[in-house]
Amino acid sequence: MDEKLVELFMKWLKAFEAVQAATKEKDVVAAHKVLSEVEAQIAATPAEGLRGLVVKLGLHQFLNDHADAASVQVDSAYADLVRLTGHDPATEICSRFEREAA
Repeated sequence: MDEKLVELFMKWLKAFEAVQAATKEKDVVAAHKVLSEVEAQIAATPAEGLRGLVVKLGLHQFLNDHADAASVQVDSAYADLVRLTGHDPATEICSRFEREAA
């Protein structure tokens, strides 16, 4: 699956270039739509290793630095890390906090 994520990242780069190059409003809207669709595909594709995770986190880092929108890439990468490691620290923290509050 990491190869698929790398392919999707290359597709994202091309879509981002199209957004940057678009001059007409309808072209900007269409290019943004493609960009969003590729971002959703990246988030929906499970990473199987570090290469896939770095694609998701790298895309999040860029989006975080250049946009005011939240990124689903971090949520997706975290879910992949939980799946790959079998460890979910966030759930562990919540469970412990809920028990102590009860």
